[in-house]
Amino acid sequence: MTKTPFVLLILTSLFLIDNELVVYGQTPPNYSITGLLVSISASIGAPILKLWGYGAPNSRVELSGDRVSDFAYTRVDGYFEFPKTYLPQATDIFYPELCLTEIDQAGRVTPPTCIPRLLAIKDSYNVGPVILPPTLSLTEGVIGATAQSEAGGITIPNSEVRVVLAEDNANQRLVNFNIVKPALAYYIPNYTIKSDNQGHFSFNMPGVNPNDWRVFVFTNYSQEARSPKSNTLKFVIISPTASAIENIWTFILSLFTFPALIILEIVVILLIVSKDKKSPCT
Repeated sequence: MTKTPFVLLILTSLFLIDNELVVYGQTPPNYSITGLLVSISASIGAPILKLWGYGAPNSRVELSGDRVSDFAYTRVDGYFEFPKTYLPQATDIFYPELCLTEIDQAGRVTPPTCIPRLLAIKDSYNVGPVILPPTLSLTEGVIGATAQSEAGGITIPNSEVRVVLAEDNANQRLVNFNIVKPALAYYIPNYTIKSDNQGHFSFNMPGVNPNDWRVFVFTNYSQEARSPKSNTLKFVIISPTASAIENIWTFILSLFTFPALIILEIVVILLIVSKDKKSPCT
């Protein structure tokens, strides 16, 4: 008797006695693993400020204060935002003062716009809208009575810009010299212009009365919101006589530049050579 039928008989008996011993194979299911986009944010006790507002498009806005320094860029509509600025520890019942300064595409800088100090009673603040002042510059600071100077800048697109001009009547002469110069200025009625869809605006300076003038502008964002004023610029209108003297003096100074001296020296040499050629031989 061979061993093979005996082994088969034993295995068959084992399968019939206990069906839990049945062995089978199964392909495991194909589970797909999807990565979850989880945004985790936490505060470790430092108060957080969200600060937003409007200014000149495509400009840099700098936020500064005691132990606070940050910057952002305005969008094409002038909107800017500091979504999460950590405020320093308050030394009294207020947090330190924070100020905003804007630098436009031409490098013109606005005066600082400071927000009121915040009470140190909350852990989060949402402050806005902060309307930044327009930028402003002049093409010429000194002009003749018959010339014109143009002023311009950038502010919130499609917004009203109020122009304020003041004629300085405090020009002093030796006959009425005062130790303390009186603050005399005549403000002509201001007028309103409108910025274009990129925020640019411009206007001409008056060129009639020889005098010192000052000009500043501000933006009417809405009936409830108005920007602080821009930098105050000074320009001078001089009389025709003073303009002619200044042009002559400028021409004289131009003769002392290095290229002009070289040309003058060449002319002198040519005159000497020409004179020697014309003189009779001895």
